Amino acid sequence: MHPKIVGGTFKKKRSVNMTTDKISELPDALLLHILSLIPTIDVVGTCVLSKRWRSLWKYVPRLDYDYRNDRRLSHQFVHRFLILHKSQQFVHGLLESMRLIVASDCEAFDIEIWIGYGVEHGLRELELDYFSEKENIRLPSNIYACKTLEVLKLKNCVRVDVPDSQVCFKSLKILNLQLVYFKDDDSVRKLFSSCPKLEELVVKRYMDDVINFTIEVPSLKSLSIHDCSDGDGRRGYVINTPLNHLSIKGLKDFEFSLENMPELREAKIIDIFDINTHKLLLPLASSVKRLSLSLSPLETRYADSIVFHQLVYLELSTSKTEWCNLLVILLSNSPNLKVLKLMRDESGKDNKERVPNPQFCRPIKVPPCLLLYLQRFEWERYNGIREEERQVAKYILRNAKHLKEANFSTKNSNSNEKFEMLKELVRKPKASPSCHFLFE
Repeated sequence: MHPKIVGGTFKKKRSVNMTTDKISELPDALLLHILSLIPTIDVVGTCVLSKRWRSLWKYVPRLDYDYRNDRRLSHQFVHRFLILHKSQQFVHGLLESMRLIVASDCEAFDIEIWIGYGVEHGLRELELDYFSEKENIRLPSNIYACKTLEVLKLKNCVRVDVPDSQVCFKSLKILNLQLVYFKDDDSVRKLFSSCPKLEELVVKRYMDDVINFTIEVPSLKSLSIHDCSDGDGRRGYVINTPLNHLSIKGLKDFEFSLENMPELREAKIIDIFDINTHKLLLPLASSVKRLSLSLSPLETRYADSIVFHQLVYLELSTSKTEWCNLLVILLSNSPNLKVLKLMRDESGKDNKERVPNPQFCRPIKVPPCLLLYLQRFEWERYNGIREEERQVAKYILRNAKHLKEANFSTKNSNSNEKFEMLKELVRKPKASPSCHFLFE
């Protein structure tokens, strides 16, 4: 670097060491937190960076093993990782989190050993995703008495065999069960009854040997059920828990019982078939504030006698036949509604290809929510080509006296079509002169 002349003397600029490793100067606690956010194969790789990093990876409280991201990984890698940690980390700290995404080339016995290690050393979070066409993996027996576990996520070929001995997940708050196998009804009941602090439960099922899937958890706040199977009219769900959030999707021909839901605030009922929706909607009608619905025509007939006293937000799919008739029922039975959102499912066929809907029938009396409370009207993937869509849009704009915002968004429409739809909507008479109109 050339010297500069300052006041008749030579003065050199302070040199900057561009090779300074600022990250290595961070405290151990912060470095371990950063390392716990990346895959374990990359964590171990940091040992070659410098003397500072040589043993740091051994204290990372997380094992993240995913055979899909790096084919170099094998079951031997996990064995070596745990053995090295056993002599270091387990003496001074905890193995708090394990994420195991494994395939059938891993022996089930090995996976049980890994999880067993974690349970013995303070495991708080476990995610197990097992891909196999040969067998279901069984969880190690010591996990059913794990007092530290707070999050448990099981997916695919995992078998839940709840033992007859004492089972207690005293700290478990989040439980995610996707396509796992239950031996019988009693296994389900015993598992949930052993979770006194459970707050969030996600269940996705296809086929298993459970007839009545019973959920009775007094602490539960959020429940999501997605069932891809056919109930055949003999299988069912019994839910008795004071939820805040409920999501039900994909059920076909199931018996259903909902009880004890005075605190329910949000519910989603999506793509159900051959189910008495009166049993689904009535228990939540007195408390639910936000409701999302996508019902087939046969299920809509049960809704006309149910009044949603607390409902302020309604989201309704326009992909189902007779959706507009269901809309009329819901508007008439939701006296305090403030936000209405209509949307067409992205996976559904375009409106031009669907079976024609019956003509939109205006209610004899304008629903009170339109006259007094509705403030926002959204229509996602609006397609004004179909007559019933144009009629519904016209009716809402003409009768919503306190509407502050109307937002129409379109997808898969060219600029000319959008312009024509915009002109038609703008020309419609509007009950609210202060309504802000948006078209995307």
